[in-house]
Amino acid sequence: MKNIVLITRENSEKVTHVMVYLCGSYQEAKQFCRFINSISLECGERFNAREIYLNREYSLEKYVPFTFDDILTISNRNLQKLLRELDSDILVLALKDAKKEIKDHFFKNMSKRASGMLKEDIEYVEPYAESDIEDARQLILDTYKYLSTETFDKAIDAFGKRTKIKLRKCFPPFAEEERNNIVMVFRGSGNIADSVSISIYETYHLADGLCNYLNELETEKGRFIYARHIKPMVEYEITKPLLIRFEQILEHNGKIHNEHCNILIIKEALKNFGTYTLLKAFKGIDKRSREIIMQCLSIKTADEINDLIENNHKYEKYTLSETRQARQKIMDAINRNAIKFERGDFHKGVFLKD
Repeated sequence: MKNIVLITRENSEKVTHVMVYLCGSYQEAKQFCRFINSISLECGERFNAREIYLNREYSLEKYVPFTFDDILTISNRNLQKLLRELDSDILVLALKDAKKEIKDHFFKNMSKRASGMLKEDIEYVEPYAESDIEDARQLILDTYKYLSTETFDKAIDAFGKRTKIKLRKCFPPFAEEERNNIVMVFRGSGNIADSVSISIYETYHLADGLCNYLNELETEKGRFIYARHIKPMVEYEITKPLLIRFEQILEHNGKIHNEHCNILIIKEALKNFGTYTLLKAFKGIDKRSREIIMQCLSIKTADEINDLIENNHKYEKYTLSETRQARQKIMDAINRNAIKFERGDFHKGVFLKD
């Protein structure tokens, strides 16, 4: 299992971007986090990197590392829950030179017999290296983070049950694809995500299935959930996209702005893509739907695409992965234009460049 590192880019007010890196071991992840956290950025921005668990939900508020001294903020109930997970030898090592307040916080949440034995062990334990003490404390912090984070277990379990029944019906037989297909899942309200989780699948098709499943879930009013494929060490904005599925391009009436503005937004986005990227995106949609979208293309580009579909067998050979990636690029471009329109970065029919 890969060790997952979540990296957030933050300014003085909020988190603006997230990215993910996969490490081969705990030690590698720890060293990588130290390296990322030491990087200096301009304009008051900074990176915060920390290890996270698969399928667990993490807040996208400004990240403040949880230190051993912060154990004093843990409630008695949660500390008792934590103590049930810890080995006594780890506790002895971690509390050897700890502050009196921290020791007392542990002792008062233990039975008299257990706290008495722990005090005696701490007093007579042989001296340990500082690095061993730090490792013991980090293990306690890691255990607490594991116990305290929220999970997507219900959604993931539901998806697992669904795939056993329906996945083979949805997808044709396929060759084994590259492992570590990463899905980032955002939750939030309005247009801003306030939490994120990471899922990893061995095939692109399973990852794609999870994206489709989560993006079709009904959410509370004003809330959203959005899942998308991502690549390691690529930054992603935490703003909610205005389009989640490619088919929503066909439903643009009132989905983004009024119909005239929607068509303009889509036209401006599509003209930046080559014929073959558009061709990949169109695979799998019916002719009528394709023709509706192609009304937003130039006549020359639309004619080229129709000729290729009719005369070129390569169109049929595009994989689901290629189609999904092409569609995602187009949706991202449309979403960027829609956000520019909302910001007013639009003058005399032209979108201003970033």
